[in-house]
Amino acid sequence: MCLKKILMIQRIQSLFLLLASVATFLEFVFPFFKGKQSTTGFFADSSYSIMDHPALMVLTVAAGAIALLTIFLFNNRSLQQKMVYLTILLSIALLAVTIFLGFQDTPNLLQNASVFVGTFLPVVAIIFLGMSLRGINKDDKLVRSMDRLR
Repeated sequence: MCLKKILMIQRIQSLFLLLASVATFLEFVFPFFKGKQSTTGFFADSSYSIMDHPALMVLTVAAGAIALLTIFLFNNRSLQQKMVYLTILLSIALLAVTIFLGFQDTPNLLQNASVFVGTFLPVVAIIFLGMSLRGINKDDKLVRSMDRLR
């Protein structure tokens, strides 16, 4: 039984979920924007990262943790699919809140700052989550076809 659980964790969707979680948690390392000069607000330290607003931190931790925990829901594929959809929504919300707060704080954000790696990490996470969803759907179809053969 324990060996079966270990083997199920090695499914391709588990790898994609792990990569999505890593991409999300990399937000703690890479900022969204780097300012050309120190100003007030988010760019007081000349970088805009998730540490600058609690909502960004909450969304990042929630999306990364849910993606990581979803790996272990391989026994319940329908719940696993729902959790992946929730994580996709959280990643989209993270991207939207990031851009909204950035433009609210600095109206001419793109003139005062350069886009950095952290801006693209939620998109990378969404791509990995979509690929994991595809793997979960393939597994679901395989199990259903095996049930028909019984």
